[in-house]
Amino acid sequence: MKNPYGWITRSLDTLHRAHRYRAVQSLEGTGPVITLNGQLLINFASNDYLGLAGDLRLAEAAIAAIKTYGTSSTGSRLLSGHRPLHRDLEQAIAQLKQTEDALVFSSGYLANLGTIAALVGSKDLILADQYNHSSLRNGAALSGAAIAEYRHCDLIDLRQNLEAQRDRYRRCLLLTDSVFSMDGDLCPLPELLDLAAEYDCMVLVDEAHATGVLGATGAGSVEHWGCTSDR
Repeated sequence: MKNPYGWITRSLDTLHRAHRYRAVQSLEGTGPVITLNGQLLINFASNDYLGLAGDLRLAEAAIAAIKTYGTSSTGSRLLSGHRPLHRDLEQAIAQLKQTEDALVFSSGYLANLGTIAALVGSKDLILADQYNHSSLRNGAALSGAAIAEYRHCDLIDLRQNLEAQRDRYRRCLLLTDSVFSMDGDLCPLPELLDLAAEYDCMVLVDEAHATGVLGATGAGSVEHWGCTSDR
């Protein structure tokens, strides 16, 4: 009898032979310096650019919130409601981002999945930078929209895609990171927004690596480029 799970072992063997097998490692410490296998290392793999994960003020606030509200929301927000501090957080984010409102998700990855799927569907088009984060890629796939990638930060290629495809779809969503996670370069946001206006497109900008880093108040790349009023 064939083993329907046998492919898993074969796939793992292939990864090992190609030296592409990855395993989770236990780390100690928070902040820029961590301990791995007893050795002190500078952590360049972390997204905790501001060192907030180990900030004692945040730890104390989290403990106080748990004592007041418990450790779980106990269900879907639409069914079981939310706690006052959830709405307080959203309003604080909206103030920082200089937007009308904000919506909190459990993670940035889920924010992209949920938002993209809510904005476009099978009758729509997504044009995405080829270097976008996997959460944007997977959100696009989940939406069911037609997807086309344009060359990294290449507005000429983006325009050519818009000219060739835009009029065939109901809605169009442009997807881009603002600061790209692997290279650290910036999306040419002002010019991208001009193209979006010209071709009647929505724009979703992932500010994960720009928030708290760019902009006069740390609001991100949108503030850095002076495009807050364009949203």
